[in-house]
Amino acid sequence: MELRKQADAEAQRYTYIEHSTNINYDSKGKETHRYKDTYEIIFLEGAPYKKHVLHDDKSLPEKEAKAEVRRLEDVAKARREQRERHGLLHASFRFELPLDQLANRFDVQAIAPEELDGRQNLVFTAIPSQGSDAKALVHDGLAYEMKLWVDARDNAFRRIEAKVVGEGMRWEKDSVVVFDFAKVRDEAWLPARFSYQGRVRYMGRNIMAEAEQTYSDYKKFQAETVVR
Repeated sequence: MELRKQADAEAQRYTYIEHSTNINYDSKGKETHRYKDTYEIIFLEGAPYKKHVLHDDKSLPEKEAKAEVRRLEDVAKARREQRERHGLLHASFRFELPLDQLANRFDVQAIAPEELDGRQNLVFTAIPSQGSDAKALVHDGLAYEMKLWVDARDNAFRRIEAKVVGEGMRWEKDSVVVFDFAKVRDEAWLPARFSYQGRVRYMGRNIMAEAEQTYSDYKKFQAETVVR
């Protein structure tokens, strides 16, 4: 975890494209809705920002495009004001998993190493600490069983798989999320793929859903985006 924080500075120099596909199902498992979105991931005023550029492979309607410009300007202003009050924000990929709690809220065990894409990985399992209160785990966003692949050479996360084991989380029980990372230009570990499969609460309903986000077109810049 400490090495990941140290590597953030190099990752901040990259922008990339997110390709997102979402699928919803009805109670019988029939697909009801599928849509795709494309985002530019940039660092805006010191922190990551997702700029919506395409929906179902088409440019945004004029009204939505203007709203996106206003949103970017509003976020930039808010971040600039926060930075002036509290100092520079640190830009890094935001995990949706409680990795910072691995050391004190989970029981972590090493299992057999595995190879991914020609690189050797240390592999660990992490489950909530024995005796943990189930309601507290849900309240604190910790109700996951995880499997973690750590690149043996760089000590960087290569893959994380997490299964929800509590009721009332953002994702429903037994849902599975996966994060994959790739080393870009042999210098920075950046998000490569995210996937989700399970049940999620949407507009007051509990529905089956799938989502996949893949990342491409990594480009290295020396400066971040600033809106004036």
